[in-house]
Amino acid sequence: MISDEFNCVLIPHWMRRYMTVFRAPGVLERLKTFAGLDIHVFATVLFRGWGILAGGATTILLPLFLSPTEQGFYYTFGSVLALQVFFELGLNHVLTQLAGHSAAHLHRSAHGHLEGDVRWRRAIASLLALSQKWNAIMATLFAIALLTGGVYFFERRGTLPVSEWIGAWVTLIFAAAINLALSARLAICEGIGEVAGVAKLRLRQSMVGYLVLWALLLLGQGLSAVVAVPLISAISTAWWLWRHPNLRVLQSVLILEPRVSAEEFEWRRDIFPLQWKIALSWAGGYFIFNFLTPVVFALQGPVAAGQLGLALSLFTAVSTVGFSWITAKVPAFAGHIARNERSELNALFDRQIRRSAGVTFLCSLTVVIAAYVAGQLVPKVAERLPPSTSLVLLAVVAVANALVFAMAAYMRAHKEEPLLLQSIVTAALVGIGVLVAAHYSLQATVAAYAAVTLFVSLPWCTTLYVRYRARTS
Repeated sequence: MISDEFNCVLIPHWMRRYMTVFRAPGVLERLKTFAGLDIHVFATVLFRGWGILAGGATTILLPLFLSPTEQGFYYTFGSVLALQVFFELGLNHVLTQLAGHSAAHLHRSAHGHLEGDVRWRRAIASLLALSQKWNAIMATLFAIALLTGGVYFFERRGTLPVSEWIGAWVTLIFAAAINLALSARLAICEGIGEVAGVAKLRLRQSMVGYLVLWALLLLGQGLSAVVAVPLISAISTAWWLWRHPNLRVLQSVLILEPRVSAEEFEWRRDIFPLQWKIALSWAGGYFIFNFLTPVVFALQGPVAAGQLGLALSLFTAVSTVGFSWITAKVPAFAGHIARNERSELNALFDRQIRRSAGVTFLCSLTVVIAAYVAGQLVPKVAERLPPSTSLVLLAVVAVANALVFAMAAYMRAHKEEPLLLQSIVTAALVGIGVLVAAHYSLQATVAAYAAVTLFVSLPWCTTLYVRYRARTS
């Protein structure tokens, strides 16, 4: 039977009445076990699965309500916003790892509160205090930089009048800055084992955000619709964090309970040594995953950028769904490593990477087939997507990245960053290859990106992973 935990957390009451038909004894339990769907994986998959459905619906609506030029602006907005990785600087990943290692020494009460040795609770509380200061500063710098730099870029390279996109861009930056400022606290929540709760929040805000986005498109609001998802995300995240009981308790720990040891985290000693490496790796990740669309926008125009941006958004949604099996278990990886449980760690990882890669392959294949069928039935859809050869290459890259992401999560759970050099070299090769290929065609651009991923990034990451796998402690 489907567990009460799944029902009460994620399934609406009206839907539960109709699910009794499917409660064949043992069938769903075996399916759930085979798929590895505990509450954290299930919640994450549900959120990211919705992302694919929402992305598919948006794919249909955009060509109907935006011009090819506006579509190019729409997707290039998203790629430029991804520059926030240079302001987050890997902090969220570090916070999840450190919080996970500390939470491994604690337990939860019947009410869900973290209990146990005060030194570990103070450790997590110190992460909260440090991260809030950092993110407030970086969110402000992010807003200033992208407001000025973004206006310059789109005014110089775009073909739409400034009045048609400036309002959407300013609102978008404002919402993104708020989300950046709040993201560290969500990362800590995931680190202390609340992956399902965070995924549930993201699912709800995404559903509302996309409904508003579609409504704005239907009402003929054009590019103004782009602000819906990030703005609703910012408002709902702020409300959720303000009401979060564990965060309020943890924030009071530093004041109400005396310091008993040196377990509290210090930026220079505990965070910065790992963060700067993660920051450089993730900065390289921008060039690997988000650099393509702005380059195509600048060298081939908004229409080609819209085609590439649409395809990348579909496969990004696929990748995030497949990666759910890994993301949901990152705190568990950290816990096994903290307790030196190597066999349990490896067994868990083996199960999750098979599921992650398998789901990514099936979803990527579905996207390629659906795009072909849609193109045959509705030629206007085919005009908004890159050629089929490029779609197949992006599908292959999505599967390769599923393996890279999983192995990277395994290695980084050790509170180390072995992918620094790999990320920098891969980013440089992708950047150079894309800049050169974009002068020729969209297909050449995608081919350059795929070649670096398949022949540099994946083999290099695999070699490093094998070394970590051989560790005994």
